[in-house]
Amino acid sequence: METRGHPRLSHRLSLCVLAALAALALCSPVAADPVSYARRSAAGASLHVLDVDLNDPKVVVASAVAARGIGRTESFAGMVARLGPVAAVNGTYFGKRSFRPVGDIVIDGKLVYFGGTGTAVAFAADGVDFIRLPKSRHVDWSDHDAALSGGPLLVWEGFAKPMPGGEGFGDPSVFARASPRTAVAVTADNHLLLVTTIRGTSLGVLAAALRQLGAVYAVNLDGGASAAMWYRGRTIQRPKNRLTNILCVYLKPEPVRNEPLRPPRGLDWRGGHPPRPTLSFAPGELRVSVRLPRRWQGRESVLVEADGPLPEGWAVRVRLDEVPIAISGALPLEVSLDLTSLHEFKHSLRISVLDDEGEAVGGEERIFRVEKRGGTG
Repeated sequence: METRGHPRLSHRLSLCVLAALAALALCSPVAADPVSYARRSAAGASLHVLDVDLNDPKVVVASAVAARGIGRTESFAGMVARLGPVAAVNGTYFGKRSFRPVGDIVIDGKLVYFGGTGTAVAFAADGVDFIRLPKSRHVDWSDHDAALSGGPLLVWEGFAKPMPGGEGFGDPSVFARASPRTAVAVTADNHLLLVTTIRGTSLGVLAAALRQLGAVYAVNLDGGASAAMWYRGRTIQRPKNRLTNILCVYLKPEPVRNEPLRPPRGLDWRGGHPPRPTLSFAPGELRVSVRLPRRWQGRESVLVEADGPLPEGWAVRVRLDEVPIAISGALPLEVSLDLTSLHEFKHSLRISVLDDEGEAVGGEERIFRVEKRGGTG
């Protein structure tokens, strides 16, 4: 005999199931948006603030220039439509007639323009750096994927200290008491802050505002009629000028790194930052280059690259004092060196290429001494 459920009981059960599902949804964690926008007030300044969580492994920050290259301009709307970032702000200053940038610009690890002025925000695989640059001198950008040099410096090691002197800026509009501003900053927990002012603001007030927002490092970018901000299809601040360069934020579909970021750093390169010393050798038709540490102390790294892939079955081996510390069948290969436990006498680092039978077909060796902290070698 067929039996039917009581209609009121079925209704109550349905309500209970829906209530349980709703409660589960409320309790389930919702992933925070790694790129967010808000209007903020700090130190008397009204600001548009993009908060970019650099800890999210899908976040990538990159510099970009106008479609036709250095010395050309493009509308801000055209640049973001072409490049497709989730967020963007204007970049560094540029000449009113030449349209050439004032500061260094690094894209995809390559210096695309040398400006030799100011303080740079630079993005490496393991974290972000704010770098005080030497005036009119080239530096080595090989450790950074992207960089953009602006100025003046606004916050350094948590202290608000706008420093217009000595950075190479001569345009009086940079130091105007009340001017539209754009700045880039980073907090101790690796949140990048991209900021434009809603009203004209002095450098001192902007520096104090960024410090209140938690910035440990910050630098001023171009502003005035070039101040610009874009966020998820919306122009937050529309520039009056066509631009030559911008700073973009992307959200990649897959993580771009596996390791957590180190804390942000402030680096002073005003005394120079020459290229890392290299070794090179040619096993067969392959040319291998090895970038060595600038200083043999603390924790450093060695980068092994080649002008083509290793043949099938071949490998690169790295030995420190005859002890193998890395072996890989693929290049490039970056090897971390912990020199903290080594004594201050001679050591050897040898890089070899092994064929498919494990025989060395080429290699180079560097003899070095571990330097004392504060040494200049």
